[in-house]
Amino acid sequence: MKVYLISLFLLFTCSLTHAQKLSAKTLATADSLFAAKKYTESFELYQHLLEEQRTASPAMLLKMSFIKEGLGDYANALYYINLYYLQTADQKALDKMAEMAEAKDLQGYKSDDFDFAKTIFFKYFNYLIIILAALALLFASIMVYQKKNSIRPVVPSIMTLIMLALLFYTLNFGREYHKAIIAQNDTYIMSGPSAGSDVLEITKKGHRLSVIGETDIWTLIEWQGQRAYIKSDKLKMVKFI
Repeated sequence: MKVYLISLFLLFTCSLTHAQKLSAKTLATADSLFAAKKYTESFELYQHLLEEQRTASPAMLLKMSFIKEGLGDYANALYYINLYYLQTADQKALDKMAEMAEAKDLQGYKSDDFDFAKTIFFKYFNYLIIILAALALLFASIMVYQKKNSIRPVVPSIMTLIMLALLFYTLNFGREYHKAIIAQNDTYIMSGPSAGSDVLEITKKGHRLSVIGETDIWTLIEWQGQRAYIKSDKLKMVKFI
């Protein structure tokens, strides 16, 4: 059994290392193409890394935004710079989004203290996971030690459960951002999750919305201070990577 588990661990480690090497090679190729101003070819590789391998560096996201802005695709330019902002909490990215939004008369790009705090959380997300895991292990070790010495490990047991609960919640729900960008022009914003509902507005791409939930093919959003619905395939969800 031990040999089997060790084999599985080694196989997983080797696969992960191989995937990381492939990603690094792809990124290097894409960066070379970008430097040579072959923007279309480089963007395809960047997009593969982002969508297929769920990996992206801040520099890569900035380049993707630059390419889309150069092509006049301001909605996707805003999307990628928003992803960059989630990774870096860079104030310049906020200023750039606000500038582009103002130029295109787009809504949803004003930020408040909660948005900033959430972004700081994303920036240090991996460190937080490590800290929570280390604290869970520490309290678990104290619990075992106290048991061996015939001491009731009440406090370390409670703290271990709390750390594990926080770790579980952070890993499963901590990455949620609840923002989306309208990806297509002439998008219908509806009063209900049905094609037969009243049309509240027909709007253009680029607006950023607060997402409340999903109902079948519809996404429940907040639009101009009220709840509304929009077809999910008209949106690009802004997610922490």
